[in-house]
Amino acid sequence: MNSVSELHLLIDWTCHFHSLHKDINAPLQLVTRIKMKKLDCKNEIISKFYDTPVNDFRGNTDFNIYIIEDNDPIYENRKTSKGVRKVNIHLFDLKKSLRKITGGCAIHATDNIQETKENLKVLGLYDEYYKEKTFNTIQDVFRELNQHPELKWIITHNFDTFKEGDDIDFLTDDYFGFMRILDSVESPKGSKRNRVSDGGSSVRNYINVGSKSIPIDIRYLGDNYFDKKLQQDMLMKRIEHPNGFYIPNKEMHLYSLIYHAIIHKSNISSTYLKVFRQYGLNDYDMNKKNLKVKLDTWLQNNGYSYCKPEPSVGYFI
Repeated sequence: MNSVSELHLLIDWTCHFHSLHKDINAPLQLVTRIKMKKLDCKNEIISKFYDTPVNDFRGNTDFNIYIIEDNDPIYENRKTSKGVRKVNIHLFDLKKSLRKITGGCAIHATDNIQETKENLKVLGLYDEYYKEKTFNTIQDVFRELNQHPELKWIITHNFDTFKEGDDIDFLTDDYFGFMRILDSVESPKGSKRNRVSDGGSSVRNYINVGSKSIPIDIRYLGDNYFDKKLQQDMLMKRIEHPNGFYIPNKEMHLYSLIYHAIIHKSNISSTYLKVFRQYGLNDYDMNKKNLKVKLDTWLQNNGYSYCKPEPSVGYFI
């Protein structure tokens, strides 16, 4: 997933380097360098910046901020101070190489677009250097996603009943690519550090549609919401809905919805029962016991398994 550029920060806390022009190479592009004065209320600002108590040299002296655009973002696992997690490798590897010269943590770089936004806000630079993406309608959101055919995505359920402003459940093959295209903001369920960008499990994001901030869940391959093979098949066999978005085909929709209704939920909603009847299930099927028999058979026949999802999702097996 690499068709949309991504904005990042690199900070030289001690002005060790006179310039980084020769170190910032394609696909990275230097947008500007900002010469910052030492910080008033330094401990408060730096602690907020790193989201942990900090009282060291950072912010005690003037420092340089380099705003960098990555024109071909790639996310892969790297060993970080927060454990092994997916990061933008171009910025992460640049930071590591510069730290070999400066030592310690004299160099900071953002690992993902979420961190970029938060760093800019803490330093009072957000309004000047970041332009938020806003969509007029939810149809504009779908049109934007459809401009990127390399990204695979679907709305998993409730696609015939959601109204403008309702939360939407997506599944995609590229979490960070999806975030980047829609310029979504993570707002995790549970603690702030439970977001995917920090190696957590919460997939809750928000996008700007009209004058509202719309909640979306960005489920992704391997997140254990469903079996990964099932997720791959849902994306591979997706079909286009008349309203311009992608959905599972009828078989995938039926059985993934049965799974969602009886495994993720403690009770089967009337909305899901209505869908099951539309697919031809009868009154005999409309209970957890009999639905699970059908689901067990289908999962086994297709080589799928049950998966324990992240904690905000139920697991009633």
